[in-house]
Amino acid sequence: MANVCRAEDNTVLLVATEQLEGSIFEQSVILVAPHDSGAAMGVILNQPMPIDAAKMYPGDKLLREAGVIHFGGPVNPTVLLYLFRSEDAPVEAVHLFDDVYFSNSRELLAQQMQRPREESGLQFYMGYSGWSIGQLQGEILRGGWRTVKATSGHIFQRDRSTLWQELSGSSRDKWI
Repeated sequence: MANVCRAEDNTVLLVATEQLEGSIFEQSVILVAPHDSGAAMGVILNQPMPIDAAKMYPGDKLLREAGVIHFGGPVNPTVLLYLFRSEDAPVEAVHLFDDVYFSNSRELLAQQMQRPREESGLQFYMGYSGWSIGQLQGEILRGGWRTVKATSGHIFQRDRSTLWQELSGSSRDKWI
């Protein structure tokens, strides 16, 4: 997964506009990293799932301690992905920006689970959101999304239940 994306300069938050009302992305904030090819993938930050990890993974010693799991998006909803912070660049992870990484490696997850959550910021997502080459750019140009520069504060230090309301009035960054 380490070579999937070089997102450091292009990682943004997508903030759903009123155009997406009634869709699966209504009032969503998505951390998205464009791929060099023009495709993009990310996870919805503000849609916690109503089931605890211990109930989802009762026989999995590692995952039953995961805690809150968010709905990351409609693509591959059985795939578990996670975000975390690290001062060192771990193998098997995609560097998004600053000290923020994204992975699906079980070996790396076992290492991250050993760290205090306050330090790692470990967060879990079922599935992801994805766009083919040019698709996301078109959706942004048609007004479906506002873009906001992603910061670790948005991801790790904000109340997720109010994140969309806080960001929906933000001005659009010009990153495309």
